[in-house]
Order: sequence, then C-alpha cells, then structure tokens
Amino acid sequence: MKRKKFLYWFSIVLGIFLIFSSGGNSSRADVASRADVASRADVASDAVDSAISAGLAEIAQKGPKIDAWDATCLVFGDRITDSQAQYAYESILKNNDFLSGGSQGLNGISDVSAVNGLVAIGKDPTNVNGKNLVANIVKDANNPASDYSIVNDLEALSTGSYGQASETARTSLTKKLIGMQDQKTGLWNGFDKVDYTARAILALSMNTNQPGVADALNTAVKAVINHFYQKNGGFADSSNTMYGAENAYNDVTMTNALASAGVNVYAPLKDKTDYIAPVQRVLDQHLVSAGNHAMLIQQATLALEQARFTRNGGKGSIFAFNQTDAAKYNVTVSHDAPATPVTPPTVTNNNVTVVNNPASSSSASSSSAATSTSSSSSVPISTPTVSGKPVKKASHRSIVYALTTVKLYRSSNFTKSNLTKTYKKRARINRPMFLVISQQTNKQGHAIYRVKDMNSGKTGYTLSGSKYFAHAYYSAKVTRIKVINPKGINEYGKVNLTSKKRHVKKNASLSVRKVVNYGLYNRMQLTNGRYITANKKLILATKIKKSSQNTRPSTPTATTTGTSTSTPPTNSGSTATTATTGTTTTTNNSPSATPTLPVALTNPVALTNPVALTNPVTPSNDAKTITTTISIHADGATIASGSIKVSSGASAFDALQAFAQQQGLALTYKGSGATTYVTGINGYNAGPAGTMTGWLYSVNGTVPGSSMGAYTLKDGDSISMTYNK
Repeated sequence: MKRKKFLYWFSIVLGIFLIFSSGGNSSRADVASRADVASRADVASDAVDSAISAGLAEIAQKGPKIDAWDATCLVFGDRITDSQAQYAYESILKNNDFLSGGSQGLNGISDVSAVNGLVAIGKDPTNVNGKNLVANIVKDANNPASDYSIVNDLEALSTGSYGQASETARTSLTKKLIGMQDQKTGLWNGFDKVDYTARAILALSMNTNQPGVADALNTAVKAVINHFYQKNGGFADSSNTMYGAENAYNDVTMTNALASAGVNVYAPLKDKTDYIAPVQRVLDQHLVSAGNHAMLIQQATLALEQARFTRNGGKGSIFAFNQTDAAKYNVTVSHDAPATPVTPPTVTNNNVTVVNNPASSSSASSSSAATSTSSSSSVPISTPTVSGKPVKKASHRSIVYALTTVKLYRSSNFTKSNLTKTYKKRARINRPMFLVISQQTNKQGHAIYRVKDMNSGKTGYTLSGSKYFAHAYYSAKVTRIKVINPKGINEYGKVNLTSKKRHVKKNASLSVRKVVNYGLYNRMQLTNGRYITANKKLILATKIKKSSQNTRPSTPTATTTGTSTSTPPTNSGSTATTATTGTTTTTNNSPSATPTLPVALTNPVALTNPVALTNPVTPSNDAKTITTTISIHADGATIASGSIKVSSGASAFDALQAFAQQQGLALTYKGSGATTYVTGINGYNAGPAGTMTGWLYSVNGTVPGSSMGAYTLKDGDSISMTYNK
C-alpha cells in the first residue's frame, strides 16, 4: 500500500510539472471575420490539417527516438513507415515497466501508451515477446492503484477485444468510473478537475455500449461547458486557485475528450458571438511548433486528429481501434534479428518535412533499380525489421464541388431505394462541396466516389467524373483572380489564413504570385505577400499562365523510353499519328468528358534515341477483359480518375497507358516490363536520380514489390498514382 501511495503522489507531482512546463497561453491569432462565412469555414478545416501536418513533421524528425504515442499520431495521420513502427516497438519494449521486466509505475500511464502504440502498429498486446501486457493491466484493474489507474486501465483495455477477463474488467472499471462522477456538478473530482474529467470522458467514449455511459457523458459534456469552457475556447476551473488556471495541456486533453464524445469542437460550445471554438484555441497556441514539450506536441496532434475524425463523421474515440476505421495501417513486427534502424529519407514540401517510404516508387523494385537511370528507388534502402504491407487505406482525398445535378446513395448499389438526396444544379457560388473519401467501381460498372457532404456531414456514394464534379480549389498557375463571393474575402498574413490584414469586396481584382499547396485546401499568395483562399466558390481565375513541361535530355540507355500524348476526346472518329521523334499523338474518340487538368502541357519531352513504343493493352472483341479503376493525384488535387477496360493479363502500366489515352493525359516513361519507370504525367516530372521526387503507385491501397510493368492486374483492382515532390 505504501508503494501505491508513493506512485499516486509521484504521478500528481509529475502531472503538475507537465502542466506548467507546457508554457503559458499564447495570444489569440486573428481569424476570418464572421461576414466571410465560407472563408471562415475554410480556416477551421484547413488550419487543422496544417497543424496536424506540422505536428507529424515534428514527430517524424525524432527518428529512432519515436515512441508509442508518436506512432499512434503517425498512424492516424496516415504517415507512418515501417522504420518508424520499428522505432516505436523498440521504445515500448524498453520503456514499459512490465515488458522491460519491472512492475507497473505511474498509475498505468506507460501501459495505456504501450497498448495504444502496439495496436496502432498492428502488434498484439496479449503476446509481446511472450508476455501478456493486457493480463497485467487486468490484474491492476481488479485492484486499481489510484483514481488515475481506473481511467488509464479502462482506456487501455478499450482499444480492442482481448478475451473474457479483459471484458469483465472493462465492465467493472466503467461502472466504477460512472460511480465516481459527482452527482451535483456532473464532473469528476481530483486535484485537477479539468484533466481528470477529460480523461474520464475519453475513457467512457470508448465504452458507449455499457449501461449508464450515455447519460454520464451527456451530463459531463453539459457540466464542462457550464463550468470549464472559457470565452477564448480553452478550459479552466475557477474553483481551484492553485491548479485551476487554463493551461495548454488541459486544453488539448479536453478538446480530444469532447470530440471523442461526439461534440463538434470546430464550433463554439456556447451560442454567443464572443466565444471561440476549442479547436481554434488549440491552433492559436501553436502547440505543434518546434521547441514545445514532446508530450504536448503528441497530445495536441492527437486532439486535432480526433477532432477531424469526428467532424468527418467518425464515431467515438480514435483509440477504440476495433470500433473505428481511423487507423488504416497494419504491420507485422519481427524480432528474431533486430537490425539497427536507419532514418528514412525526407523531403521538404512547403517548409514541412514529410517522411517518405522509398519503397513506394512506381519504378522497378530495389533489385532492378540499378537499371533505371533516374529512378528514385536508386537511393540505397535499408530494410528495417518491421515487415509486412499496409492494409487497404482510403484513397488520397480531395475536395470537389458539383457541376450539375448529382445524386447521393447510401450504398454503392445505385437503386431508387438507396437514394438519400438529390443535389440540384446550382450557381457556382452555391455549389455543394464534397470530400472524396475513396474511389471505386460499383457492381453496375460505374466509376463512383464515396463522399461526404462538407455542409451537412452526410456520407454516401455518387457517380464520379468531370461531367459531375470539378476540384473546388485552384491548383493551376493562376496569376490573376476576381472576387465573386458576395460577402467578399479576406487577405491574411499567414498561409493558414490567420493574421487578417484587410477585407476585399466582391468584384475586386487581385494579382497572384503563386498557388500554395495546403493539404486539401490550396491557398493563393498574392504579389503583396499575403494569402487568400483558392476556393473556386469565392474567387474566379481571370488569368492562368500555361506551364510547360521541363525539357531534360534523356541519357541514352538500353531501356525503352517513350512519350504518349493524347489530345482531348472528340466525336470525329479519326485517329492521327504524328511521327515526331518518338512521340505518339493520338486523338481519342471516347465519349467521356475531358477532365480539367491543373497543368497544361505545351512542350512534350524531347527524346533521345527513340524506339518503338509499347502499345497499351486494349481489349479486343474476342479477348477476355478486366476492369480497373485509376486515380492520379498531384499537388493535393486529383488530375483524373475513372475506370478502364484492358485485356486479361495486362500490367498496371498497360492500364495506365490506356487510361492516359482515354483521358487525354501526357505520359512519359522509361524501360519496359520489370524496369518500367513513369517519368512524368501531365508536366509533373520525376526529379534527378537520388531524389525522392517522382510518381508513386499502389494497388488496392498496398504498395506492390515490383514495378508497374511487372504487376499483373486482376479484375476490379484499383490503381492510385501519386506525385511525390
């Protein structure tokens, strides 16, 4: 008992230290005016995406020091690599008291972090090098060391289903936690009510199927809003003069908890004009910036990831891995021959360092990398001890708006009974916007999107294609725009659309320096250095500079090199072939509409030593055909997506060639078969050898171990091409 009391008070002292070491409150940055409703909505979503990216970049820079919470952040951010998973696993083995040979310390804090990290990277916490961490937690749960042990043990056991003993302990802990809720205030008492109440809400949000949980959560949320919620969006306990002051750690913990309980933390929690949303408060404090405490960066990133998950229609806590689809990455860890981890290569994109897995290249596999003169896979790759492939992930997301009448169905089976909503054709400024969650082909053979209505949050399925949708944000080289939003827009000093400088009225004309890639929501930097939204509902591009493809002489090699440029489809039915230095120009009479492309190709790459091109495998009348779906992404936007039929036995590259001709895309490549390497699509070209700039491909969300030219497709396969710069 003495030891448990010591651990209890030691955790309290540590908690106080972390709270005050998290730093004071930063001054609130300016946000968009309420008059600019559309832009203000952009700020919330865009800024959260940006902050998450910044937090993940800070975490990725830790390299071999990545721990369990870091891995969890990276998983939910869809950024983790095998090497990072290995680092996290080694950290868990070393730092968890039970797994390292000790006994529980800090009231289960290391246990809950270890279980979250293990499950995130696909490792079974009931068998870690022969040890059952869950059983150890169940043992403590039957005799909790402190109140904090109750919430920590409950959270850890709620990450999955680990057998009857675990479920019995969960039920018992849930009942105890509900019983500890103050019936007068609706809060949980402790030396720091804000922190402990937040932890209790989070743990209960992972057990909503348990008796009494729904009522306890409803009571707690109302109590938090009435007692803790501040005008600035933060949380404080005015009844506690010693520990009740607002602090950044409690802000992120409570924001995470409320979002887990289903609260929209993107909006103010009180219907008053002078209150700020909890998410905005987290953003205003710049908690994911370099120099902050590592634990604060982790927790702030997780809070924002949870907030985004809930806003996008997710239910419950992202830590309830068996209840949500928030975590898509899964690996199998081997421990027979631990190798010294090698820091993965990094690239810098818009001043944010992103860790990339070089194994994702569309070029040949590492065994044949030497045959490609400009393949990014020519970078030496050290294989970490983490093996296995990621499970299927959602396609790269994008924001689109409807050009015409579109219909939303509750399932991919487009029948009248499944129709949930019809969106009528609207004027540009009123077009409905959708988040594209994934792309596929349904049983009726239609290329479809799974989307989420950005206004109502309703999700469903709809027909895809440029006839129905266009990207809602500019990505081309716009040099001048006109404001079309009736309420005008704002100019900001920062790319996340904060630090407002001035309001710009409708019909004003502005000169643009460049379009800035900003996740799903692009920005425009004006010639005066300020930033505005790139939302097409708010602005109209009046001048776009056509960009020509970089011309780089190819190094003569023995491999096949080709350029395939297709003109937009017409109804002429004619086919023209121009023999111009190995360049084939094809006029395609496909009836499908031509997509709006972000870059106009004006000068195809000149080829040295042209050779005969490999013709795409197109189905003949008597050949067995298969259907594959292809989506091509660059600069945060989708260049083209749809389905294509090819002959059975065709490679992924065969399908890409046929799709490029169908869609009117300029495609350049090197090699053939196992050495095939895509060098460019529509002006987005691979960088010099040794760099990570180039085209990456995956099939059904998984990166194959061979080049596109060697991968044989199966009917229904989905190919995703992504430009990495």
